Amino acid sequence: MNSSTKFVFFDLGNVILKFDHSLVVGQVAELCEISPGTVHALLFEPPHDLENRFERGELDAGQFHDRFCQLAGVAIDRESLLHALSDIFWINGSVLPVVSQLAALRFPMAILSNTCSAHWEHAQNNYGFLGQLFSDAILSYQEKCMKPDAKIYESAIELAKQRVGCSAAEVFFTDDKQENIDAARMAGIDAEIFTDSVNLVNQLVSRGVIAG
Repeated sequence: MNSSTKFVFFDLGNVILKFDHSLVVGQVAELCEISPGTVHALLFEPPHDLENRFERGELDAGQFHDRFCQLAGVAIDRESLLHALSDIFWINGSVLPVVSQLAALRFPMAILSNTCSAHWEHAQNNYGFLGQLFSDAILSYQEKCMKPDAKIYESAIELAKQRVGCSAAEVFFTDDKQENIDAARMAGIDAEIFTDSVNLVNQLVSRGVIAG
């Protein structure tokens, strides 16, 4: 445990905002009038894997839309498709007070997330607290790589260094996927799996970030 934590990174999906990929499949299938199986294959399975390619920044929003429509054999406008893809989030109400407490303390923090431009824009437009509480974010589509790739953690460490002059060991990161925690630790970051807000608070208290 690190008693000198100087910067905190939060994962976005299933930490600050909950989400459900099954909503993506159902909404896009309904919009396009094609089977959920076809949607799932195009978005999440090789060889197309369009969702991950979008999140890695290999495709921008226009390219994602054009490629999906071509492969699915549909003619859907871009705004409708991206809305169906992105309207899948809701607030994790138990974590918001924790993040708000850190913001009130002016504790340096940022988001470190695998996400695409459509999801990020939707989250910002619908959950204004993100812009109010977080001034910085390391996002996969901007970094052109996804957790658990080592490069994205290097970007996170560099951001924390720029903001407060800290080392990797003085950065705390929480994420709901163990593979992402393991990779963060390999990069030298102090990282813990996210399970619930009570455990998160205990982790932050033990590191001296907030008072017990």
